[in-house]
Amino acid sequence: MWMQILVAAGLPVIGEAFPGNWEQSLRQANPHGFHESLLRHGVYYRTNPHPITGEYVRASDARGHAVKVFLPGLVRTDAAYLDRVIVTVRPWREYEASLHRLHVLDERNMRSDRRRARAARLRMPPALEWWDDHITFLRDLSVRGYACHVQSYDGVLEDPRGVITRTLAWLDVDADVEAAVAAVQPQARTQRAPESDAVAPHVAEVFDAFYEAVHRGDGLDSALIARLNRIHQELEPEIRRQRAQIAAARATPAPEEVEEADAEGHPDDGPFVVLPGEWI
Repeated sequence: MWMQILVAAGLPVIGEAFPGNWEQSLRQANPHGFHESLLRHGVYYRTNPHPITGEYVRASDARGHAVKVFLPGLVRTDAAYLDRVIVTVRPWREYEASLHRLHVLDERNMRSDRRRARAARLRMPPALEWWDDHITFLRDLSVRGYACHVQSYDGVLEDPRGVITRTLAWLDVDADVEAAVAAVQPQARTQRAPESDAVAPHVAEVFDAFYEAVHRGDGLDSALIARLNRIHQELEPEIRRQRAQIAAARATPAPEEVEEADAEGHPDDGPFVVLPGEWI
């Protein structure tokens, strides 16, 4: 949603509405466009220069541009590129449902059941992924201290004019506020308060408390940080197990899987593609 807001506001963007073959395979998930590039994995040595074209984006040239980067990519990104960061936090249940839907659409574009089965082996459970991404981001932000605005997804929908006006002012850019506000389309929301039992109730309670603190704009007080840390200690062994399992699956593809992957396109052909040697 924020990329569509920033595009409407008039900011130049590094990325395409539908990279690669996404217009055919993933348009249903986001008809207004993703505005992504390979830099969604982070602006670091595996993506910049681009591994195929050799195109290199200098930090000075990127300043003033909007670039979509996923949270794991944000942690990888060289600090020189982190001028202003907007992080949108979505409720974990909505994230889980949305990711399941995107996986289904992505798999429809795969050429064989073998490829679909392999794709499933390379995924962490979405609720656990949501937690891992956000706790890792919080740790990175506390260490590197870049300028960052953390915004709840619901906050934008509830008060688009207020949130967008304040955020564009913080970005300190010449922007079309009216067009940016008009780009918010609540009817495009694909998930509305779905139910989930993917995590234990006491874990869900902490996930919800984190989101609610972001939504209120209160920040994270010491009591909540202590709860986040306790839950992470509980979840970390399973996160490590999942990472090891995914890494092993990536390291040992069957020869026919490699051939099919090569035939299916280049690194911009899907949001879940993993670059050679990319760490998780």
